Amino acid sequence: MTLWPTLAGRRVAFRDVSHFYLPLYDYVAQRTANEWLPMWNPLDHTGMPLVGESTTAVLYPLRYLVYAFPLENETALSIYLALHVILAAASAAWLARRVGIGTTGVVTAALVYSLSGSVFSLCCNPPFLVGAAWLPLALGACLVGQGMAGQGSTRRRIALAGFAFAMMVLGGDPQSALHCVIVVIAVSLCRGVARWVRPAERSLEFVDSMKVAAAASVLALGLASIQIAASLDWSRHSDRVLGGQHSTERYDFSLAPWHALETLSMRPFGHPFPINRQLSKLIPGDGRMWTPSIYAGLVVGLALFFRLLAPQNYFSDPWLSLALVSLLLCFGHFGAVWLLQQIPTLLPQTESAIGGPYWLLCQIVPGYTSFRYPVKWLPLFAIASSLVAGQWIATPRAGLEWKGGLGLLILFVGGCGVAHWGASHETQFRSITADEYWGPLQIRDGFLLSRMSWMWSGLMLVGLLVARGVAVSPRRRVRSIAVGTIWLLIAADVGINAYTLLPRVDVNRERQLAHQASPAPIHPWRTLRTQSGSWPDPWKTTASQQRALEVAASERMAWFGRWHLAERRAVFNSMVSIRSKAIASFWPAANQYLKDLDASQQQAFWDSVCRWLAIDGVSHVDGSRGVAAQGQVMVYVDRWMKTGPRQQVRVFRDWKREIEMPALIELLGQTQSVPLPHVNVAAPQQVSTAPPQLQLGPEGQIDVKTDVPCLLERCFFQDGHWQASLTSNISGQQIDAVVHRSSHLNQAVLLPAGDWRVEFFYRPWWLWPTIGISFFTLVVWVGMVLFPNHGGNPVVR
Repeated sequence: MTLWPTLAGRRVAFRDVSHFYLPLYDYVAQRTANEWLPMWNPLDHTGMPLVGESTTAVLYPLRYLVYAFPLENETALSIYLALHVILAAASAAWLARRVGIGTTGVVTAALVYSLSGSVFSLCCNPPFLVGAAWLPLALGACLVGQGMAGQGSTRRRIALAGFAFAMMVLGGDPQSALHCVIVVIAVSLCRGVARWVRPAERSLEFVDSMKVAAAASVLALGLASIQIAASLDWSRHSDRVLGGQHSTERYDFSLAPWHALETLSMRPFGHPFPINRQLSKLIPGDGRMWTPSIYAGLVVGLALFFRLLAPQNYFSDPWLSLALVSLLLCFGHFGAVWLLQQIPTLLPQTESAIGGPYWLLCQIVPGYTSFRYPVKWLPLFAIASSLVAGQWIATPRAGLEWKGGLGLLILFVGGCGVAHWGASHETQFRSITADEYWGPLQIRDGFLLSRMSWMWSGLMLVGLLVARGVAVSPRRRVRSIAVGTIWLLIAADVGINAYTLLPRVDVNRERQLAHQASPAPIHPWRTLRTQSGSWPDPWKTTASQQRALEVAASERMAWFGRWHLAERRAVFNSMVSIRSKAIASFWPAANQYLKDLDASQQQAFWDSVCRWLAIDGVSHVDGSRGVAAQGQVMVYVDRWMKTGPRQQVRVFRDWKREIEMPALIELLGQTQSVPLPHVNVAAPQQVSTAPPQLQLGPEGQIDVKTDVPCLLERCFFQDGHWQASLTSNISGQQIDAVVHRSSHLNQAVLLPAGDWRVEFFYRPWWLWPTIGISFFTLVVWVGMVLFPNHGGNPVVR
């Protein structure tokens, strides 16, 4: 029920999966179908490494498998998402069984983990869903002896954990692999301290887990060495890694503490789409939304609640501890200082994250500040809490459950009362800025949804507690019916949550709308994408049940995100995962230069930029206008070709030394022709009146005839791995030439006097060594799987 709409002509249409990964994976599939290992992407900015941008998942086996079939792009991605949701359920079930949980608990863990808001919402961000799908396997393999009952070869454990880590990296989510290692280290250290405090316990399982995690990490480094080398190499050009991140970026997508209520109720703060009913926006500091809800079924909330009522569980149950710590890490910038800042005038200028778990993690783990999004710890919270739920549902009912259940029922009734009051007094609440996509906040509808959510929680509470009470009946048939009822209630609870969590759109209708409202096609070599304002004003002032369809079709036709890749168009000013430092410095410098110019001067500047980067087309989105199509409001897009020739390859007899980006921007504003390249190459000593002769040949070949040394410039970024070969058209002599960075965003090669054929090729130095390492490691991995050791079978309480 939850996955079927995604596989039957409808697709998830929210955030990155809609405008980023849908066209990106289609482009990657086309490239990998035609090339054995595509390395360079010429369609974003002035080019960038394809494999180096890790979220492309070029080397991920499951992406290869799914996209090998002749499927529509939307269908392929929907299958890809569904497979990973199923994998998440299977891996959670495997881990639950490994922990020693019974059948009822195993089914519970599989359902609540895969369909929780923390995991299922990652369908909006496929690389993170990949990480969540493989996470339980990695944890189970590493922590098999940490408070678990189970058996298995150490070699197979290392092989499984290493494979899972490698799949996370290849699928685009190395951060989840790092989180898993951090958890293993932390749990092992805690067990080591416990052994030191209680020397009577002679277990060395904490050492065993550290060894498994270390060996698995080495194995994963080998299996994914191509991807790791490419990503690390590209990161050298990233402003995020080289220049660090501002704290606002580091703590972006922090989970506000009040959202912890979503462990007990499906929609206590309403829902953001397709109609804006997100009541949490009324609370100051709510921040950006990562998932509409972290709800994983009431069974998870009940399990955590009842475990917390017994203080002896706080440290004896590692999964409860992991769930609580992971949730606290998700709070991000809501640290100890934030709590103090709730007192007026106290510490107003101090960073709010100080004293919080995530801030502490950034101080302890070297290099962790280069990562973002505290909510990336939600899958750890989800898997740990799903195991707590599995253990709770599989154990007999405790005496305190009825008292605790009564207290929760009172809470739910109180939630209903508050929501009912809010719906009746919506005018008492201040208005907030409308969402640019989903329109004005519908306060009354939000409170009505909240009331329904609390009522649903109350019904589920009664049903689960009654079924658990009946499950201890001495009659076998009655017990079977009670267990079946528990499964049915849990499945319905998490199924409804996942089914209504994310917006979906009809693919055919979306395509029709985009085609009807799109401007006439143009065929430039490279396009400059610009946008004034945001999105159509009617979206901000009205609510519509079809808003997700309008947004999806508008993003497609506006080439928002990476939709230009679907049409195989090169675009400057596109959205990428990790942009180069050169691109990151261009935009602030350009905006600073433009702020004091009038319209005609700004136009002259952009004309100069287009000549510099060989941009011959413009795609402009006017956010103040809308266009009607089939009764829907679509964004207004206009496209046109630039006048005059744009040379992608040019030859210069003169050039300048490289200068900083702001100085280059100012120079561009004063140039009425193609600007001279700025390269770290000595200026020419000879001057010739005869211009060099340039001729472009097939397959990228370039012929240049010159009587003095000259500079050949191409409008592609040089990341250090472009090389050139010069072949004399007269003698056949062949020499290698260094490709230099030119004017930050282009590349150039110095040609001696003569008649030359020039060929450029992309050849990273690390490619063949890492291919060898990956092949060797794969052979080792196969050996570890087929020929494991048969040493002890540890069983630890």
